[in-house]
Order: sequence, then C-alpha cells, then structure tokens
Amino acid sequence: MRKMLLIVVAGLLCFTLASPAHALVKAGSKCSKLNATATVSGKKYTCIKSGAKLVWNKGVIVKKSTTLKAGVCPQASALDASSGITVARANTLIGMKEIDAESCASLLEWGYRVVARDGEDYPATLDYRLDRVSVTIKNGLISRADVG
Repeated sequence: MRKMLLIVVAGLLCFTLASPAHALVKAGSKCSKLNATATVSGKKYTCIKSGAKLVWNKGVIVKKSTTLKAGVCPQASALDASSGITVARANTLIGMKEIDAESCASLLEWGYRVVARDGEDYPATLDYRLDRVSVTIKNGLISRADVG
C-alpha cells in the first residue's frame, strides 16, 4: 500500500513539474527566460521584459522558405531578369541530363553555355553575365553550374 502511494505521488510530481516546460506560447503570456524564442503556428515569439514581468511579444510571421531541388527545373522568376540568376537557382541544373538542362534554361530565358564536357574544356569568354549559366557536363549529366 505504501509503495503504491509513493508511485502515485511521484507520478503526480512528474506531471506537475513538466507542464511549465510545455506551456502554451501566446502573446502576453508569461515566459521564463529573457530573449528566448519559440515558433508556433508560423509566428516567431520572443520573450521580452514588460515592466517587471517577462512575457511573450506579439510575434513575427515567419516566411516559409521555398526549397530548390537539384535536378528539378525551378519556376520562372522575375528576379532572374532584374537582379540576375542566383547560385542556388543555377545549381538546380546539377544532376539533369544535358538536353533537360538546356531546355530548362531556355524555358527560364537564361543564357546557357557548356564550358567543359567529360574533362575537355571548351573556349569561353571571360565576360561575366548575371543572366547566363555556364555548365560542366560529365557522362551526359550536369556536374557543375556557374552563373556568369
């Protein structure tokens, strides 16, 4: 009987001590550490000092980052023409077959040139253009993509 009572008391203590760690984060509710952050439902909350209390701020909406996958042609972006092709977007060509990479670049209205194929370098100008991608091909697949 005494063992059972100890087990029940220990269990209750565990549950009551663990609950503050899982407290709901919402604007205005108490927090325990200044400048602590928590992301809930697409908002990032920061623990701030309000008077003498520590509370969660209103929260800032967190943008979802779009991931670019290698070997998959990205969607057209107006930024490619205005500010140039980013390295991350150019690297999506890596892993594609040569013909697929060329058609993807054409679809996105990128300049496209092959600078090396299977260890053989081709002549290329040294002018740097933000609207062109230079690719290296090994065994029919794009192994490197550079902007310029």
